[in-house]
Order: sequence, then structure tokens, then C-alpha cells
Amino acid sequence: MEKRWASWSEMEEQYREGALALKKVRERMKADDYQGTVADREIMGGMIRDLEDTRRVLKTKVLYEFGSLSENELVLLTDRQREIAELRQRYNYREIAEILGISPKTAFDVFQKAVRNVKKIKRQGEKGLPIGLSPQQEQIYILSRQGKSPKEIAEIIGCDYRSIHTQLKRISKKVDKSAR
Repeated sequence: MEKRWASWSEMEEQYREGALALKKVRERMKADDYQGTVADREIMGGMIRDLEDTRRVLKTKVLYEFGSLSENELVLLTDRQREIAELRQRYNYREIAEILGISPKTAFDVFQKAVRNVKKIKRQGEKGLPIGLSPQQEQIYILSRQGKSPKEIAEIIGCDYRSIHTQLKRISKKVDKSAR
């Protein structure tokens, strides 16, 4: 069965992942001292550029034109983000600003943050991470799950041991909250 995208933001994410995968293959080819033709490397570079260009166009369309998030994505947002995202499916930013009594820039910024949050939450879910962790908390969580002690984590990350304890407490709260 053919996979269908639930929203334009998901399609943009798929193009980003495709470009990253091709870059990894290209790096592996270099590391393995690939003896293919120059044309192989040029074709690979062209494919990566095409995927990245398409992703940029889709990102622009998500933010400025289509503005559509799926129902599954909408439930991941704050009330304000959801309100603007739902209005964005029918109105432009100027109209949303008039409806809500805010500036068009604020409407755009809130929607843009909503799209970033959806992508972050999906990425965390795919990696099996608790939702809502900062990048540093993600790193601490992963190292902790690998059995590293707080002192070892502090050395690896390059921060104070007490900071790790504080972050582990915050992570624990987020884990408990996402488990509910």
C-alpha cells in the first residue's frame, strides 16, 4: 500500500530525511574510497540539491500558502497554536491577526513555532524519547538509559555534575507526564 502524507509538513520532513540519507551514502562512498565514476558523484550531488530545494519550497508553502497540519498534529499543540493553525487552514496571516486582535507577524510566528513543535515531537517519538525534552535533556536521557552515572554524563557533556542532577529531575517529571 502506498504511504500518504497527512500534511504538507510531513512531506517536507520526508524530503529532508531523503537528502540526509543521500548525504550519508555519499560520505560512506568517500570513506570506502569508492572508485565509481565522477558522474556517479555528480548525480548524487544533484539529487541531494534537488531534494533540498524541494524541501525548502515545501517549507515555504507550509508556512505561507498551505498552512495545513493534520488532526494528529493539531493535538500536539498548545491551545493558542492550535487556534491559529486551525484558522490558518482558511485564512491568511493578516486575516487571522484581525480575527484574534494580534499582529500578522505574531500570527506567523506562533504558526511557525507550532510547525517546529510538531516536527520535534514527531522526531522524539520516532527515537523513543519522552516528549518535550530539550536537546541537552535528550542527550542526558540517552546517556542515563545507557547506564552512565551522573558524574560520567557530566564529563561527557562537559557541564557541572549538579546540573546533571537537576536535569535528571526535570527529565523524570517529563517522563512521568508523558507516561500518563
